[in-house]
Amino acid sequence: MALFGIGASGAKARIGVDIGTRYVKVAQLNPTSQGIQLQSYGISATPQGAVTDGILNNPEAVGEALQQIVKYFGIKERKAVCALPGRLVTIRTVNLPAGLSDREVKVATIGEVERFLQFPLDEMEYDYQVLGTQETGDRKQVSVLFVASHKDSVQKRVESLRHGGLDSVEVDVEPFVLMRSVVEAGLFNEQETFQQTIMLMEMGASSTGLSIIAGGSLRFTRIFAIGGDTFTHAIESGFDMSFLDAEKLKKEKAVAVVDEGAGVDGESREIHELIRSHLENLAMEVRRSIAYYTSKYRGEAVNRIILTGGGSLMKGIRKFFEDEIGIPVGYANPLANVVYVGDREVEELSPKVPYMGVAVGLSLRQMPPRVLGRFTMPVAVELGYEFGSAAHSAGVS
Repeated sequence: MALFGIGASGAKARIGVDIGTRYVKVAQLNPTSQGIQLQSYGISATPQGAVTDGILNNPEAVGEALQQIVKYFGIKERKAVCALPGRLVTIRTVNLPAGLSDREVKVATIGEVERFLQFPLDEMEYDYQVLGTQETGDRKQVSVLFVASHKDSVQKRVESLRHGGLDSVEVDVEPFVLMRSVVEAGLFNEQETFQQTIMLMEMGASSTGLSIIAGGSLRFTRIFAIGGDTFTHAIESGFDMSFLDAEKLKKEKAVAVVDEGAGVDGESREIHELIRSHLENLAMEVRRSIAYYTSKYRGEAVNRIILTGGGSLMKGIRKFFEDEIGIPVGYANPLANVVYVGDREVEELSPKVPYMGVAVGLSLRQMPPRVLGRFTMPVAVELGYEFGSAAHSAGVS
C-alpha cells in the first residue's frame, strides 16, 4: 500500500529511515538475483526531546542526526522512505457495495470513516486501498482499508529527512512495515512458523504494538501506551535520578523475572519491584488481546509470540511472557533472510538487529516484485482487519 506518496511518481527509495523516540535508524537494501542484501545501515541516538511519544518535535535536530549517519556510514543514496508510529494514525476497514466506481468508493469510504477521525479531513493526509470482495448473505461487498494521519505528523517527518539531505518519497505506517521485515522476510526460511497464528509484539520506547497474523493474514493490531520509557520513568521516580541515568540503569540492571538462585543482585531486585506492576499491566493487555482474538475467531489459538523492538532486550523478558501467557515466545530477526555485504564486522551489527525492523521493512517495500516473489512470503491484510490505538484500546475485552 503506497501511503502518503510524496515527490515524483514512481520514484523508488532504497533507504529506510526509522525515527524513533530513542534512536534514529537507517537501512539500505539492494536486490540481487541471489537474494536481498543489506548494503549499509546506521543508528544514532535521537536528540533529547526531539521525539516524544512518537511525536516529532524538532525536525532540524533529527535531520542533523541523519546527516551524521549518512556521512559517517558513507550512504550514497538520497531517496528515502520513513514511517509513522501506529499511535499517530487512524486505520479503519469499511465494507461497501460491490460495483462502485473509483470515485464512488473514495466518497463512500470517506463518508464511513470521517466520524472516527480526530481532526477534520482537510487537516489529514490519507490513503485507501480496496482489499478485496466478499459475499455477505446474497450481497457482494468490497472491503476498503483507510489510513489517515494529521498533516503535521507527516510533514515533520518529511522535513527531518530534507534537513538530513535525503529526499522523502513516501511515508508508511509502522505496523504494516514490520510485517514485511519480521514476517514476510524474517520467516521466509521458517514456513512452519509462518503458517501458524503468531502475535508480533513490538516493544518500543513509548508504546507496545501487538499484531496477530494467522497463516499469512494480518487480522488485527492494537497499540498500547506502555513502552520502555514506562519502565525508565518508574526507575527515575523510585531512585530520584535523572531520566538518562535511569535509562542507563535500566539497560544494565533491569530484570523482568527474579528467580531464586538466579544470581540477581539486590539492586536488580529493587528495580524489578519498581517496574513489576507495569510488566504485569502489559501482560494483562496481551492476555486481553488474545482472549478477544479467540472469542472472535471461534477458539483459534495463538501459537507463538515473536518479540522485537528495544524493549525486548530487557533481561528475562522472554521467560516473563512465557510464564504469564503460557505460550512459546521467540525473538524476531528482520535480517534472517537478508545478507549483509557492507564493510563492517557482522559482530557490530548483531546487537542492533532488534532495533532494525522498521528501517529494514521500509527499504524492503522498494524491492522489485520479482525479488520479493522469490525471497519473501506475502502477508495479506484480512478483509475484516481491525486496528486500535491506545485511545480506544478499551474496546478490547
